Amino acid sequence: MIALRVLVTALGVALGVIFPFISVILADFGFSPSEIGFISSLGAVGFTIAVPVWGHLADVRFGRPRTLQLCGLAGGAAIVALLLPLPPLLIVVMFLLFWIFESSWQPLADAITVNALRGRDYARVRLFTSLGFAVAAILAGQLYDRTGYASAFVLLGAAALVMVVAASALPDVARADLIAHRRAAGVGTEHDQAAGGRRTFSFGSSGVALRVAPRLGLVLLASGLLHVGIISGFTFLSLRIEALGGSPGDIALASGVSAGTEVPAMLVMGAVAARVGLRAVFTVSALLYAASMFSWTIIDVPLAIVASRFVTGIAFSGVVVGVVMTIAVLLPADLQATGQALFQTTAFGLAAVVANVIGGLLYETAGHVALFGMGSVLAVAAAVVGWFAFPVRRPPGPTPAIP
Repeated sequence: MIALRVLVTALGVALGVIFPFISVILADFGFSPSEIGFISSLGAVGFTIAVPVWGHLADVRFGRPRTLQLCGLAGGAAIVALLLPLPPLLIVVMFLLFWIFESSWQPLADAITVNALRGRDYARVRLFTSLGFAVAAILAGQLYDRTGYASAFVLLGAAALVMVVAASALPDVARADLIAHRRAAGVGTEHDQAAGGRRTFSFGSSGVALRVAPRLGLVLLASGLLHVGIISGFTFLSLRIEALGGSPGDIALASGVSAGTEVPAMLVMGAVAARVGLRAVFTVSALLYAASMFSWTIIDVPLAIVASRFVTGIAFSGVVVGVVMTIAVLLPADLQATGQALFQTTAFGLAAVVANVIGGLLYETAGHVALFGMGSVLAVAAAVVGWFAFPVRRPPGPTPAIP
C-alpha cells in the first residue's frame, strides 16, 4: 500500500506541475492560440494511437508495472529535454513524445490499483493523485511566478523518476490470454487455434475487451462527449484567465482548487457510488460540468472562475470513480490495463483532438462563449447517454483472471 500510494501521489505531482500550464508554456515559447490548439491536437492524436498500445503491451506482454516504468522514464526525459535551447520544431516534437509516453501513466496506475485492491476502495487510493496534483499545481504556480516555466521541466522529471521507482515494488496479475477471452465471449475462430498464439485478433486486446463487455462502447461514448468540454476548459481556461489579467498563480490556483476539492470528494464518491449506483454518479457529475462550463461563458473575474472550480472538482471525482469502477466491473482483472487505456483513449485522446482543434479555432475566431457553450451542450448529451450506458448498481470488484 505504501508503494501504491507513493506511485499515485507522484503521478499527481507530475501532472500537476505541467498540465495546468501547458498552454501558457507553449505561449511562452512563442506559439499562438490556434497553434497551441493544433499542437495539443497533434499530441492528442499521438495519445489516441499510443494508449491502447500501452494497454495491450501491459496486459499481454510486459506487465503493468514494467510498462509504466518504461513510459515514465521516456516521458520524463522528453520534458527534461526542453531545458535545452531547442528550435520550435523540436519543442513540438518533445511535447509530442511526452504526450505519447504519458498516455500510459494514468490508465496503468488505475489498472494496478483496481487489481491490487480487487476493485474495492479505489477512490481512497485515487484521491492521492488528486492531492498530489492540487498541492503541486498551487506550489508550482507560486514558483513559476518567480522562476519562469523552466522549473516545470525539472519538477516533472523528478516526479516521473519517483513514479518509476515506486512501480518497481508493485505486484502484477497474470498476462491476459486473449484467445481464451474470445472463446469465452463466443467469438473464437479456427484461425485462433491454427495460430496457437495471442496475436490473432482484431485491434488487439482492445477489440477483445469490447467483445467481452459490449456495454463498454456506450460508456466510452458518454465519457468522450463529456471530455470534449473538459479538455476544452483545461486547455483554454488558463488563456481566458490570463486574458482577464490573471497571473500564473491564478492559473495554478484554478487547477489546484479543482484538484484539491477532488480529495474529499473522492472519499465521498466511493460511498455514494455503492449506495446510489455508478449511473447516478456519472450523470449528476456530467450535469455539474455542464453548469460550470456554462458559467464560464459569462464570468469575467479570474477569482470567480477559480471559485467555480470547486464544482468541477466534485464533478471530476464523480466522473473518474464512475468510469474507472464501471470498467473494473465490466472487465476481468487481466484486461484492466486495456479497459482503463480505452477510457484514456476516448477521454484524453479522441475527445482531446476535437477539443483542441475545434476549441482552438472557436476560441480564436468566436471567443470563449462559443467554446465553453459547446462544452456545456456536449456535457448534457453525455449525461443522457450515460444514463442508459452505466450500471445502476456497483457489484463487487473485477472477476478473477482466466487461468
